[in-house]
Amino acid sequence: MVILIILVYIIIGVVEIVPLVKKNQKKELILYSITFIAAFIMSILLSLGVKIPSPAKPIEKVVKMIIGG
Repeated sequence: MVILIILVYIIIGVVEIVPLVKKNQKKELILYSITFIAAFIMSILLSLGVKIPSPAKPIEKVVKMIIGG
C-alpha cells in the first residue's frame, strides 16, 4: 500500500509541480509543496496504521481566541 501511495504522489507531483516551475510561480510552488508534503506524510502514516489526532479542538480554540468567544 505504501508503494502505491508513493507512486500516486510522484505522478501527481510531476503533473502539478512541473507547470508551476515552468511558469516561475515561486509563491504558489512553495505553498503547494508544503501542502503536498503534509498530505503525503499523513497518507503514509495512515497507511501504516498510525492514529492521527483530530485537529478540530486546536482549530476551535484558535477561532475562539480570534473572535473572542
